Parts: sequence; structure tokens; C-alpha cells
Amino acid sequence: MPPKTQKPAPAKAGKNYRPKKLLLVYNPQAGEAKANTSSLEEVVGLLQSYRFDPQVFLLRPDSDLADRVKQALADGIALFVACGGDGTSSSLARLLVGSQASLGIIPNGTQNNMPLALDIPADPAEAVKVLREGRKLKIDVGRAKVGSRSTYFMEVFSVGLVSSLFPPADDLQHGNLQALGELVKTFTLEKPASFEIQLCFRKDPIRSQGLVLLAVNMPVIGLNYRLGKRSAMQDGKLDLIFFEDANKLDLLSYVARGLRDGLPEARKIKKILAEKISIKVDPPMTLMYDGEVFGEGNVELSVLKHAISVMIPKKSRVRQTG
Repeated sequence: MPPKTQKPAPAKAGKNYRPKKLLLVYNPQAGEAKANTSSLEEVVGLLQSYRFDPQVFLLRPDSDLADRVKQALADGIALFVACGGDGTSSSLARLLVGSQASLGIIPNGTQNNMPLALDIPADPAEAVKVLREGRKLKIDVGRAKVGSRSTYFMEVFSVGLVSSLFPPADDLQHGNLQALGELVKTFTLEKPASFEIQLCFRKDPIRSQGLVLLAVNMPVIGLNYRLGKRSAMQDGKLDLIFFEDANKLDLLSYVARGLRDGLPEARKIKKILAEKISIKVDPPMTLMYDGEVFGEGNVELSVLKHAISVMIPKKSRVRQTG
């Protein structure tokens, strides 16, 4: 990583902030494909300029984030800050569900969908300022159960082609050009399956063939695709998006037509709001939550309303709903 020449911006003169401890979860691998990622030294300097006392936890493949968060909560720390990409933010957020602690985000990844959805500034100095001068927003958390296993998710739970394509696509995005062959191979070989989707407010399930199903909790997912309203993360519901009987050419067409501006109007796209969803797929397809593979099988989805607090700018366009 090239050396940084810009010094951390000090807090405004006259600000008498009280010292405050926080746990900083810093991902040194985040944003490897970007040239302007913030170094740990820069981030710590910015936090200290606002009189934060950061305890630093480096997020590595062999590190135990869950144990460190548990220890910090027991020590009375009430602010946990993720500095990395969406994977870092989601991993930390899932561990704070049910606690009184707040999540802060300093964007330092490639896509940064959570910060985009929450109006958190991309500039690290401005993001740190939000931790001091912003406001708390309570947001929803999705929950997925497959057999005896369960997990929370912040952004999206996916079934099918998107889940299968994510690992090679993520590798490609991070500069591994060899992943292109695996991406093309997976896209070519994936076949549709029979879906049975039971919604909590309907007696009869939806039965159809499909390649992709998404259960979305945040309004921004993937390559900064905007698929929902700003209030989507706090309405107590998941946005179920099912590409019904859509073939691979249809899916490519939808992307080409601009998912960045929202879902195109198309007969083959079902979009439904629901609190609880039961999904059976035959044959089984790959399951994924927030970029993490969750195996295969039938899945039960639900949402925990206002399950976590996150720091957002005081003037954010996102307003708290009931």
C-alpha cells in the first residue's frame, strides 16, 4: 500500500469532546482493488483527533471477531466501528444484534453498499465526524434458518445463480483475472430449479421455475444496485425479488437495462414484501448471506425489526420510522 501524504484532519477548534472508548475493527484486506484506501495509522489518527480512544482489532481469516466483540461488550464498550467493506460491516453488525451498542462505519471497501444506503460519507474524516456528531438509526436485521443452523444478514440473502456467481465475481473484482474462466463456466452450467415459496400472508405457495431469488434487507446491494426505498432497512419486512421463469438472457438484459436505478418493469420479476418466507428448492441451489456461502437446502427467512443501532449523519435523508 503506498504511503499516505495527507495528515488526518483535526477536530474543529472549540469542540470539547469527552474521551470515549470504542472498538475499531479494521480489515487490512478491504479495498485491495482501490488506490485510495485509508491506512490504519490514518484512521486511528482521525479517531484520536475527535478524542476517541480506539482499541484496534485487525480482521484476518484466523481472527476470532465474535470473542473480541463479546469481551468488549462485557467491558462496557458501547461503540463498535467497522473500517473495511460491506463484509466487515456486516460481520460486526451481526454480532451486535440484541445489544445496546451502536455500529459505526468508516467506508474503506470496494462497493460500500451499507454506507451508501445510510448516507455515510465516503471521506474518512467526514465518516469519523459522524461518529461524534451524527445520530442513531435503528435498522432491521434479516434472519435465515437452514435446518438446525441459523444466521443474521444485513444486506441480502440469495438463492441460486447469484450465490454461485459471487465467489468468482468477487475474486475478479479484487484483481484475480483467472476467476473470469470460473465465472463464465458457472454461469453456463447453472440450471433452473423448481421453487416453492410460502409467504406468511398467503395460504397457497408460489410455485415456479427460477434461477435467482433474493431476499433484500437494505436498499442497495451488489454493484451498488438500488432495489428499494430508503426506508427498506427499517420497515420490518424483507423485499423478496424472484426472477420467475427468467432465463439467463433475461437476467443479463435486466442488468444491462440498469438495475442501478431500480428494478426494471418486467413481467418475469416478482417483488413482494413479507415478514416471514419459507423457500423450498428442487434440486437444491447454493445459498448465500452477505457474501458468505451458507450451503444448500430449504430455508426459512424472517426479519428482526429495529434490531441494531447505527450511527448516521445528522442531516441524512434516512429518517427513523416506527
